[in-house]
Amino acid sequence: MEYRDSKLLSFLHGQGTLSEFSCPYTSQQNGRAERKHCHILDSVRAMLISASCPEGAWGEAALTAVHIINRLPSSI
Repeated sequence: MEYRDSKLLSFLHGQGTLSEFSCPYTSQQNGRAERKHCHILDSVRAMLISASCPEGAWGEAALTAVHIINRLPSSI
């Protein structure tokens, strides 16, 4: 429900973005996003473990993972 703010929806509409909402607690309705979320978290964990980084580096690792993943070829 937090993403149904009128200011956000107005901004998205102005950008030409279509908003689609799913029912709460039904991750099955949002499979692509759920899978991408898992991919990001798996990448963050792998980077932190392989580099022996402290837990405080999560934020930077997450930004780095998203940056890398966004540059990979994808059919989605």
